[in-house]
Amino acid sequence: MRKHAWLVAFAVLLAVAAFLMARGDKPQKPERVLKAEFPRKPQGWEEERNRKRRTLPPLAPQGGEEAPALTKRDPLVVALPSDPKKSTVVFEVAALKESPIGQIWLDCLLAREGARDGGPGRGREEFKERFGIDPFEDVERIGVSSGKVAVLSVASGAAKIDRSGWPKQTFGEKGVIYESEEGAVMATWGDEIVLAGGDRQAIEEAIERLESKQPSEPSIPDWSMYGDIYGKLSPEDLADMIPADQPELAAQLRDAVQAVDLHVDASEDVAIVADVNGEKGEDVNDLAKSFGAALSVARATAEEQGDDRLSELLEFAKVRPHEGRFSVDVALPLDVLKQMGPCRKRDAKR
Repeated sequence: MRKHAWLVAFAVLLAVAAFLMARGDKPQKPERVLKAEFPRKPQGWEEERNRKRRTLPPLAPQGGEEAPALTKRDPLVVALPSDPKKSTVVFEVAALKESPIGQIWLDCLLAREGARDGGPGRGREEFKERFGIDPFEDVERIGVSSGKVAVLSVASGAAKIDRSGWPKQTFGEKGVIYESEEGAVMATWGDEIVLAGGDRQAIEEAIERLESKQPSEPSIPDWSMYGDIYGKLSPEDLADMIPADQPELAAQLRDAVQAVDLHVDASEDVAIVADVNGEKGEDVNDLAKSFGAALSVARATAEEQGDDRLSELLEFAKVRPHEGRFSVDVALPLDVLKQMGPCRKRDAKR
């Protein structure tokens, strides 16, 4: 997995920038009403689900902390880097595979990554042959990070890698690391966690976090774990997604933003909420105005150029200012999604 492989996953599954900037033959305008619910807070069933996922023992009490306040921890979240300068995003595969667009995105992602690594690009089947894991049946969640590591939470007993030509070595109490001659690295921790990446050190650090008894801030806090896709984007990674012809906006984002909380609902159409937070409220408010102005200009330009597809998508994009922060809402209709993004040529044959 390359240094920024998680960005490839993010671009394929969300593809917001690609969708908004795509060009080509104009599709028919969707006739049905948008079916999307913006994820703004966790549902009761999500809170209960997250509670059951906390299987790691709680850390020992620290400096006057009372034992009853201690809680168990989610191993997937613990394994992800907690560095605020790193982005972390979790994909709820169990939910995405049931959504109309989810299977298309996931299969396309696997096919693209397989082809990029020299394989035939057969998606799900190729992944299963290479690693012995069915990404649709065995994988519950995938956590990806700009910290060079991906974490897969799999069904009990599915974390078994038996690859000829991949020497293995135990690491820590429960870790086993596999490394191919080409430099690919995978690891298992226990029987429900699989780690993947192109950097052995990043894999070892993830295992150390899982086995550490030292307290640390979670990569994603409990209250923010809701939606079909969720996580946080660092200002640096987000600024890198800004088009090159808008360097002022990218610089403003780096200076004003502390973190961006991301939540996506893909049950029917796709609804995305990005909550932008910063320490300097005035700078964040100015950034909200800049984003709003950029959307208005892009919408007007699309209308002038007769780009119905881009204009329609921008109609669903809104900036919602709050005191000292703001959110960006983007709704992407399923009818349009099927005709746009990196997978549109393959999907057109379905």
